[in-house]
Amino acid sequence: MRLTKLHIENFGKITQLDLDFTVSLNEIMHENGWGKSTLTVFIKSMFYGIPAKTRGDEVRSVRTKYMPWQGGVYGGFIEYELNGTIYRVTRTFGKSPEYDTFELLNYSNNSVTKDEVKSLGEQLFGIGEDSFTMTAFFPQLNFKSASNSELTANLTGVNKYQDDLANIDKAIKKLKEKRLDIKRQLPKKVEIEDKRMQLNQIKTRSNMLSKEIEEYEEQLLNAKESKFQIDKTLALEKDKLSLQEEKYKSKVNIENEIKDLTAQVTSLYEKQTSIQNKALDNLNNKPKNNFNLIFALLIALFCVIGVTITIVYLLNVVQMSIFIPVIVLSIIAIVVMAGLKIHKDKKEKNLDSKIENSVNLATNFKSQIDELNESVKKLENILSEKYKNVEMPSRDDYESIKNKQSSANLNIYTIENKLLNLRNDLENSISQIDYLASQIEQMKDNLSSLSAKYNLIEKTIDYLLQAKDNVASRYVSTINGEFSSILGKFGIDVKRFVIDNQWTVKEQTNVGTKDFEYSSQGLQDIISFCQRISLINKIYKKEKPFVILDDTFVNLDDNMLTCAKQVVKELAGEFQVIYLCCHSRCSMLN
Repeated sequence: MRLTKLHIENFGKITQLDLDFTVSLNEIMHENGWGKSTLTVFIKSMFYGIPAKTRGDEVRSVRTKYMPWQGGVYGGFIEYELNGTIYRVTRTFGKSPEYDTFELLNYSNNSVTKDEVKSLGEQLFGIGEDSFTMTAFFPQLNFKSASNSELTANLTGVNKYQDDLANIDKAIKKLKEKRLDIKRQLPKKVEIEDKRMQLNQIKTRSNMLSKEIEEYEEQLLNAKESKFQIDKTLALEKDKLSLQEEKYKSKVNIENEIKDLTAQVTSLYEKQTSIQNKALDNLNNKPKNNFNLIFALLIALFCVIGVTITIVYLLNVVQMSIFIPVIVLSIIAIVVMAGLKIHKDKKEKNLDSKIENSVNLATNFKSQIDELNESVKKLENILSEKYKNVEMPSRDDYESIKNKQSSANLNIYTIENKLLNLRNDLENSISQIDYLASQIEQMKDNLSSLSAKYNLIEKTIDYLLQAKDNVASRYVSTINGEFSSILGKFGIDVKRFVIDNQWTVKEQTNVGTKDFEYSSQGLQDIISFCQRISLINKIYKKEKPFVILDDTFVNLDDNMLTCAKQVVKELAGEFQVIYLCCHSRCSMLN
């Protein structure tokens, strides 16, 4: 099986990308940040889909991380050749899997499948996504491999039992949890003895509680009798205080009424004074009667001008046209003065009316003031006659008795609560005595049965671990041979590193084995690379996959890089290789 082409509509930062692939080695070189890792995830997602987001895992979720930066359709298609037939798988992704779409087109008969019953990658390669990721998919800076039940099943040829192998770890984990749980439950002799001591202590405490209850019951009777006497005294004091407060309240009401009436008198005085001041201002602002004199003089002047014009006209001394402007101006002056006189008379009339109204209001306010003063005088007489010696009553005696009542109530409440707690404690103690007695007997019975279960579980765990090691040991020697063969191409001592039955690479030293993670980063990359390559031929029995290498050799020195290029070119002779790098130094074409 080989890839032929792909199209990315939108995936992460990549948009509208088309690529064609050759049969063997395909090198894609771009600078850091172009989206090479995004491209590799897209290829894998076309075959295995994208898992749903885990709640609270927004940052690490692949679905969220590669949501198109620029928006638009999330997905694309990829074409591959299988047994001479071209297929196109098209996927789009949503916020969750229920919004995803899937379509598989068979170009030989143009048939379309839209329902993906099983993951396409599992159908083609015979393994799940995790196993694919641990073998043929080399993500950037993170391609260490590990064992799982599916890899073990494929390596040992017991694929049909891989679910049973997967369940071994689950069974061991459950048994260990159960063993720990039983160990916690196992009663010890010292615990039984502790229970007996607790039982004796509780019996002693029960006797003490019974005596204490009798003492508090007697205190409660005395406290209730004392409160009864205080209640009687408080009732008498309350009646006396109520009479005094009622009389004082009447006095205060009269005083408040006098204050209100006095305030009304003051307000009326202020209003009366204000009205009188306004009337006086209106009277002072009344214009002087000079206007009539001016108007009379103007009429007289007009008459003189008229007589003069008549004489001139009769004597024919000058032409009459000379006097026309004088006549017109005189008429206008008389009309204007007449209008002003009418306005002045109207204004004086309004002013006189206001003065008259102010005088009437002031007279009315005086009448009201006299009535209010009379009411105040009557109320003051009542105060002096009936309430002369009435003072605000003191509540000290009443409050003192009331405080005694509160103290008595609190004392009774405290004693009752104490009695309630003591009785509850006694009841609990009796229950504990019964419970501890039965528990001691039960612990004796459980000790033998739980010990038997614990021993049985330990033997079962040992058996399952041995069975798992027996299965794993079937592929260790074969894989170590393949691993050593590839590792030797890098000039590394093949006896120095071995793979154990947990698919962990160990480094052999003079003082024992240690994890290879303590080696340099470049050596770790080479070991992880060889570890994965040794698996590919052993795992993929159904269909050979394509191999994706994403900047796998960035940490290698020149010598190791040359060896790595040779190994990749040999690998490309057997598998289709998608090789991504960011620098010409790592290019396979150099």
